Amino acid sequence: MMYSQQEYDMVRRQTMQIEAEKRAVLRLLLSIVTILLAASLLAMGWMYRRYSSADSEIRTSETRATELESKLQQTSRELAEKKAILEKSSGEISKQNSVIEAVVPSLINKSAREPELAELAHAIYQQPTRSIPLPSVPPNNVLRRYRIRVDGRPYTYVLVAGLVDGKWVLYSNLLKNQD
Repeated sequence: MMYSQQEYDMVRRQTMQIEAEKRAVLRLLLSIVTILLAASLLAMGWMYRRYSSADSEIRTSETRATELESKLQQTSRELAEKKAILEKSSGEISKQNSVIEAVVPSLINKSAREPELAELAHAIYQQPTRSIPLPSVPPNNVLRRYRIRVDGRPYTYVLVAGLVDGKWVLYSNLLKNQD
């Protein structure tokens, strides 16, 4: 069987058209794959950036957490020390107040003994204002020098009375705290 030139040309054109369509599809696929590759590279770069920044944030957070943990421990120790000092101070204050409450009535009645008055002088000196209010005029014989030993250390106080705003106040002044 013999084919004419027209038939050869027609088959050749069809073949060329099919090949051109194949090349167009391949170019389109190549363009799509290139765009997807570029997009995946951009996405990977963005993800790596996020990963590295998250990693540095984690390290920073861990460092900060350890610093805050050490500060918490230090603050807890300081708080415990302050609480112990406060408890000791409140115990001393309550002891001082009980001495003042017990001795002041006997001071006013002139029946207080010298060791009690020395304790009173020390307790008054430990008050924030170094004074206490009195209900009436103190006797003159208690306004003098007193010596007391506290924790093995000698202290010398003098009691002084004064009239402030129409009220009597008893002051305690430290003269000497060592031999």
